[in-house]
Parts: sequence; C-alpha cells; structure tokens
Amino acid sequence: MVLLVFSQLIVPAACGTYLVNSLPARLAVGWLVATLASVGGLYASYQLDVPTGAAIVCTLGAVLLLAWGGAKFRRAG
Repeated sequence: MVLLVFSQLIVPAACGTYLVNSLPARLAVGWLVATLASVGGLYASYQLDVPTGAAIVCTLGAVLLLAWGGAKFRRAG
C-alpha cells in the first residue's frame, strides 16, 4: 500500500519534470501519466489476474523508464 501511494505521488511528477519545462505542462503531463498508468494497471490486473496495486506500480515504473529514456533521447538529438 505504501509503495502504491509513493509511486502515485512521485512518478507522475518525475515524468513531468523529465519531459517538459513549464509548470502548467508538467502538471498536465503528471495528470495524464497518473491517469493512464492507473487505468493501464487496472486493465493489466484484470487481464493477468494479478494484484491491482502491484500492477499499477509496475505500470508506473514502466512509464517512468519510458519517460527517462525519452528525455535522454530528446536531449541527445
């Protein structure tokens, strides 16, 4: 439970920080990431018959890795 709450608080903010510079855009990216990752985690939980919290945390982790990679790619190019 604590990991889920921590992930929901930190990962969307980190994704927003990695991807955009302005505060309103960071908020929009954060809200979008949190919403899509939560829905994706719920869907994965249902389809794979795994615990919901763990599926959401894993989805948020995957999104964070994608955002980090996207930020590295964007800055390198």
